[in-house]
Amino acid sequence: MSTARIIKMVIFGALLAGAGSFLGLVLRWAGHGYEHLIPPSWDALYLGIWLLGALVAVAVTGGLVAVLLRPFWVAVIAFAVSALAMFLTFEISPVGIIVAVIYFLVGLLYVRGVRGEIGNRIRFSVWHIRGTQTILLVVLAAIACTSLYFGYAAEIESEGFSIPEQTVDWVVDIADEHIIDSILPEGASQEERQEVLDELRATLEGEVGSLIEPYEGYTPMGLAAIVFMILMPLTFFISWIPMLILSPLLFILIRFGVVKKETEIVEVTSLSIA
Repeated sequence: MSTARIIKMVIFGALLAGAGSFLGLVLRWAGHGYEHLIPPSWDALYLGIWLLGALVAVAVTGGLVAVLLRPFWVAVIAFAVSALAMFLTFEISPVGIIVAVIYFLVGLLYVRGVRGEIGNRIRFSVWHIRGTQTILLVVLAAIACTSLYFGYAAEIESEGFSIPEQTVDWVVDIADEHIIDSILPEGASQEERQEVLDELRATLEGEVGSLIEPYEGYTPMGLAAIVFMILMPLTFFISWIPMLILSPLLFILIRFGVVKKETEIVEVTSLSIA
């Protein structure tokens, strides 16, 4: 194997490691994402954009590794380094180890799936691997929701469950703008209006919190499930973006001689009447 080829392999592997490191950083932010989700805020939108960007980065660099790095064990090493980079930037803990191992195993299945798709085609096209790549994106989205779950669960375990103050303020503001006028008689004074709002706030902070407290262990799971249901259609929607990036990128790499096309002669087995 030539030195130039080894250098190219190292560069592609480094790109995947960088994407894994970026994903780990976003997963760490997602672990505290519950602070921005209830009520929804612009910070939650920004976090979602960063997450989708990290998923696309892993899909693109992972696609390059799966398609170009041979033999198979070279791609295995590349995903192993990427998983390590994700672990170091995400969370050095048992949870971080589990997430990194899942990421590594999914990467191996992804490489095998891409190689299988390519091997079953006469001509190579990046669009042939879209199905396998969509599965990768869905699993990565699930990993992000798992990070959200563990982060919220740890917060509840250490601080106990309570309805966030910003959530209480959000509900009270909605009641003040859209509901309270329909339940108060006409001509009600501002004092009466404020009294009803104060009672609503006290109920949310006291009785409602007490009612939910026995089920606090299910709260992080429910939040993670809701976020995953939101991410699922978004993941399918963005699954074409890595293809649009990979297709011209591979064309440029071929054009500049970084990658070359190879044609193989294979035997085809079929059946006919004897």
